Amino acid sequence: MTDVTSTAPAKAKLDGREKFAVEMGPIAVFLIGFFLHSRLGPVADRIVGTEFFGMEGHELYLALAMMLPVLIIALGYSLIKTRRIAPMLLVSSMIMIVLGALTFIFQSKTFFYIKPTIIYGFFAALLAGGLLSGRTFLKSAFDGAFDMPEAAWRTLSWRFIGFLVVAAVMNEIFWRTLTSGCVPDAFCDGEGTWVKIKSFGYPIASFAFIAANMPFIMKHTAAEEEGDKA
Repeated sequence: MTDVTSTAPAKAKLDGREKFAVEMGPIAVFLIGFFLHSRLGPVADRIVGTEFFGMEGHELYLALAMMLPVLIIALGYSLIKTRRIAPMLLVSSMIMIVLGALTFIFQSKTFFYIKPTIIYGFFAALLAGGLLSGRTFLKSAFDGAFDMPEAAWRTLSWRFIGFLVVAAVMNEIFWRTLTSGCVPDAFCDGEGTWVKIKSFGYPIASFAFIAANMPFIMKHTAAEEEGDKA
């Protein structure tokens, strides 16, 4: 008898450079637009025939106008290449696009300032809701990177929830404090400081949080592997 083993085709994945470009490309474009506003704003106005993007105090609008198309292109590339978009990237991008659009429609930067708060709060609520209903969404988010007992995943999930809640609260404190003295159509140092915190401080804090939990993850991953061998 011939032993025929059917194997499902492996899912296409973005390689390291592609993944980095999809996730970080829009952020890099945003920072370029914000911090090179004095050079790029007048160019943008000439292209679209307005006197809006080059105005002092409109750094955030120019950065958003440059970033949103790049974000959509990045999502499209991921969808074409892998026929899927990572759930966390998709949700955070949709929130970004909606709040970015509202920022332009109402010409209110508040919609963008609260974007991290909404994203952190949403994922905290999602993880908590999953745990309360007996599901560990965090395990799915790691996409099989670690194999730990369910109890360990639940503990790690609660840690993530705590971190996300703290991050959401801190963002509210940061943007409300730093932009309290900003006035329309004027450059605001506080806004620039908040952009730096959002773009660099939050990712560094996230990396530090994950690094601090790696001993816990490694401990329970090793315990699970030993249990499988027993």
